[in-house]
Amino acid sequence: MQIDWSKLFSYINDSANQTTIKEVERWRKMDSRNEEFYRQARDYYKDNPTRNEFFSEEQLDVLYKKMLKSKRGKQRRVLWQRMTVAASVILLLSVGIWWYNTGNVYDEGKVPIGMTYSSNHLAEVVVVTESGDKFTTEQLDSDVARQVADNKLEYSVRENRQEEDTVRVEKQIPRHTIIVPKGKTFELVLSDGTFVLLGPFSELTYPVQFDSCSTREVALRGEAYFEVTKSSNRFAVNTGRMKLQVYGTTFNVLAREEAPDEAVLVEGRVGITPKNGTGETILRPGDMSSIDETGGIKVVQVDLAEYKAKRNGYILFNGKTIEQIARSLELYYDVDFERGDTIPDMREYVFSVKRTSSLREVLDVIESVADVKFVINGKEVSVVRK
Repeated sequence: MQIDWSKLFSYINDSANQTTIKEVERWRKMDSRNEEFYRQARDYYKDNPTRNEFFSEEQLDVLYKKMLKSKRGKQRRVLWQRMTVAASVILLLSVGIWWYNTGNVYDEGKVPIGMTYSSNHLAEVVVVTESGDKFTTEQLDSDVARQVADNKLEYSVRENRQEEDTVRVEKQIPRHTIIVPKGKTFELVLSDGTFVLLGPFSELTYPVQFDSCSTREVALRGEAYFEVTKSSNRFAVNTGRMKLQVYGTTFNVLAREEAPDEAVLVEGRVGITPKNGTGETILRPGDMSSIDETGGIKVVQVDLAEYKAKRNGYILFNGKTIEQIARSLELYYDVDFERGDTIPDMREYVFSVKRTSSLREVLDVIESVADVKFVINGKEVSVVRK
C-alpha cells in the first residue's frame, strides 16, 4: 500500500483529520519499513511543514522505493557501473549550467558592532545601522530602501549631482551592515544599482547612498557575488587582506578568516591590491587571485561555470571531493558534518542543485553516485561508508 504523501505530512504536523490519522496508522503497521520511513520523515519535518515544499510526490516515491530496495540488501556495484550512474546524474543535473553562459578605507571605527561574525548567533538576516541598532529586513524603516522579497533588499537608485564638500557628504551618509547567518543567502541592490548576492555566514557594510564625488566603497567578510553598475566613479571592495577596485564588472569575492582572500573575475577588469602592499595586480575574465596573510598574491585560471550558476540560483560543485562539498553544505544549510577521522571518499564529483533544494535532496544525489551515506539528526549529519 502506497500512502498519499500529503496525508503523511499532515499527520506529522498534527493537522490531519480522523480519517487520515487512521489511514496513516494502518499504513505504518503494515510493514516495518513503512514505520522506519515514517520515523525518518517525522524527525525531519516535525514543526517544519514548509520543508516539504520542494518535494514532488514523484520524488518522494523514488526515495521511498529506494529505501525499500536498500532494506532488501544491495549488491556492491563494480566501479564502471557506479561511474556510469554518476555520469548520468551529472549530465541531468548540470546540463542547465551551459545555458547560463550568455553571457575606500575599511575604518574599524566606522564599522558597526555586528561586524564580528555575529551571524553565528542569528537565525535570520538582519540590518545593523551605524548606531548599532539591529533590524530584520522586514522591520527596516527607510525612505531609501524597500523590501522586494523575503531574501532581497533594494535601495532606491539616486544620483547626487550637488556640488558639496566631499568630506562633509561622506560624514552625513549613514552606513548599514547586512548580516547573513549560516543557512541563508541574501540579495541586495545598492543605491547605484549594483547587485550583490551575499553567501551564508557573510557580512557587507555599505553606505545607504553613494555620492557622485568619491569612490563607491563597501567592506566584506564572507562571500559575495557582485554585478557592479558602470559609473565614472570606481567601485571598491575591502576585505581583511585586500582591496579590489573596478569601474563596472562582474566578480566573486571570498574573504573568510581561515583561508586566503580570493577574487574571481567573471566579466570586465579589476585591480587587486594587498592591504600590506602597494602593487596592483590586474585580473582578466577567468582569473582567480588569492592573497594569504603575508600579502603574497597568486593568480590562476578557473572555470567560471560555478559562479555563473550561482547568479542563476544554483549551487554547482565542479570537481569537488565529498569533504569539500560537506564544508560548503555546512554553510548553506547550517549543519555540522560528523566525519569521524576522515570522509572515506577522495574522488571528485560534478553536480548542481537549486539553492532552494532541501538538504535531504542534495544528500540523496550524492548517495546515488558515491560510496557514502548520510544520516541527518537535527543539525548534525553523520557520514559513513555504505
